[in-house]
Amino acid sequence: MISNIRILLVEDCEDILFIMKTELEWMGYSVLLAKDARTALNIVKTTLPDVIVSDIQMPGMDGFEFIRRVRSNPALAGIPAIALSGFGMEKNVKEALDHGFSAHRTKPVEPSDLNDLIQELVSPPKRRLAGA
Repeated sequence: MISNIRILLVEDCEDILFIMKTELEWMGYSVLLAKDARTALNIVKTTLPDVIVSDIQMPGMDGFEFIRRVRSNPALAGIPAIALSGFGMEKNVKEALDHGFSAHRTKPVEPSDLNDLIQELVSPPKRRLAGA
């Protein structure tokens, strides 16, 4: 397991924000919190996370506009981002990926599944050996 990972968690529901922060910290992650996308954009101006976990449906700026702005900044464009949504149909997953998220999970997400996904996203790509 890769350690010292800083996660930016963007979620407008305070109860979900608290529960997810607690679970992520219990798994050993450092967690930055934002209750909305504008706050999250301000955070990434000063502190680069290793992974972004963001709700899609938020008041004001939704998760799609948020990730569009993140991806438009060259310094932030490569940060893996996980979309969280109450909708998990194939079209919802495709929409999240098309907007620039690296992955999509349906809420409520199992902590172990989220942990596995975070570890996968921050792991260096596996290179094939010649002749393998």
